[in-house]
Amino acid sequence: MIRVVALIALAWVTTAWSVEPRPQVKSAAELAWEAIPDTIPDAEQVRIAREYLDLYPNEIPLLRSVQNILNRKSDLTEEFWKARMTETPSSANRYLWARKNGETGVMKEQSAWIIEHDPENYWGYYLAAVSEMNKEKPDQAVVIRYLEAAIAKDPSRPEGWYFCADAYEQSGNLDRAIECYRAAMVVDPTDKTLEMSVIGIYARKRDAEAYFSSVSRLLQSEPPLALDLERYNSTERLTTNALRGNYTVLEVFAFWCNPCVKGALPEMNKRATEGTLPFPFYALHAEGKNEGGLALMDPMM
Repeated sequence: MIRVVALIALAWVTTAWSVEPRPQVKSAAELAWEAIPDTIPDAEQVRIAREYLDLYPNEIPLLRSVQNILNRKSDLTEEFWKARMTETPSSANRYLWARKNGETGVMKEQSAWIIEHDPENYWGYYLAAVSEMNKEKPDQAVVIRYLEAAIAKDPSRPEGWYFCADAYEQSGNLDRAIECYRAAMVVDPTDKTLEMSVIGIYARKRDAEAYFSSVSRLLQSEPPLALDLERYNSTERLTTNALRGNYTVLEVFAFWCNPCVKGALPEMNKRATEGTLPFPFYALHAEGKNEGGLALMDPMM
């Protein structure tokens, strides 16, 4: 059966490259669920979650959120989800039990069943990818194959594009990773972390033009960080607000980080003092405790 599943996934990967992302459209039930305030008592949240579980037994995107609440705020065990699956062995119940169980073997078995008996279901391929990702040493080619197959089934799911981008990045195919991150932005334009992921890849590729172009777009829409920038042997107060519109490097360090305090900080400060850096450079302690760290900026140390 495993071989059959792999062949099905391979057949779909040939078409996944041409799939265009679509903006995510949430169901009425999902929107209603998201409108429930988190401030209501836990017991009431659990009651509503149990109600939604029975009212919408096949809406996996909704059921994932429902299951999250039940996992955190109820005493339902893995056996509950397994019993529910045994009584009604639907794709949704198989997925929820495997998700709760978390073991690679269980996820692989249930994903194989879903792919064979419900081949148009996005979540079977997604679950197969997750089962591989959970291994100590996942095969990124296998992860990519299943995620591309999942995307082909439903190009409006953000997690498919996001994890596919991550898998491509880990496998070294940075251009395809950028394409998938860009697709995820189309699916979920509210997720601002995706642009940062793309910027990270541009930095890894040493593509300065693309890097600063992307950073500039963020600078135009995002306010500057309101942080104090203390400087060694200086009493002048400077905040990041004064740097608006300028490229500036902030070295975030911690005292326990030997590469920071013995390597990066003294070296960067030395170059800044020599005037060989094309940008302003400041250091910020990760916990806001800059006072004891200012001496680390002394190039004579």
